[in-house]
Amino acid sequence: MPIWRYKVIALFRKIHRQKPLIIPNTIQKQLNPLFTFNHFLNKLYKKHWIVDCAKPSTDHKHNVTYLGGYVKRPPIAESKLRHYDGHEVSFSYLDHTTKTCKKMTLTAEDFIGRFVQHIPDVNFRMIRYYGFLANRVRGKLLPLVHQLLEQKSEAEQPAPIYAELMQKAFGFNPLTCILCGSPLVLSRAHFGQSNVHQLLQYHRELALLKKIPT
Repeated sequence: MPIWRYKVIALFRKIHRQKPLIIPNTIQKQLNPLFTFNHFLNKLYKKHWIVDCAKPSTDHKHNVTYLGGYVKRPPIAESKLRHYDGHEVSFSYLDHTTKTCKKMTLTAEDFIGRFVQHIPDVNFRMIRYYGFLANRVRGKLLPLVHQLLEQKSEAEQPAPIYAELMQKAFGFNPLTCILCGSPLVLSRAHFGQSNVHQLLQYHRELALLKKIPT
């Protein structure tokens, strides 16, 4: 790891001397005549680099299993576990209401019960969109993808209304009269006791979507 760190930082120094690098804004804001890019690289020597140079794997099931551990954070960090005596578990947590750190003690059974609630079901999709389709960046990156691929971005379709969803799912439009087929228009509303008994004589015709005899 120290050799890898040295080689990478030395490469940055060499390239930066030959041609100034395009430095991200987050780093550029830290630089000034008294704190140059070389000083920034010096700070990196003090950090502990963890390097895993494993050989590429063609076992995609293994790759997904390995990366799956980084997809979602665990319900509680190991550093928050304070004590376990074989019967009870003590841990600390952040109370988002008061923004203070609190301590809680539960029996082992209760702790496990709370913990397993965070285990997703089999085949449950943890990530719906990622990369340039992620909700946070898709508005900025997706138009660039369409531009690079010389594609026209599709206009966003308006959300379907309730009646359209009922028509698609159940095959009938709740805003259409079942007797004459005309669109239903709300003209007025009555509050209080309704005269349901007047419709009971036609309940079979209504249920079978038949016209009421006149």
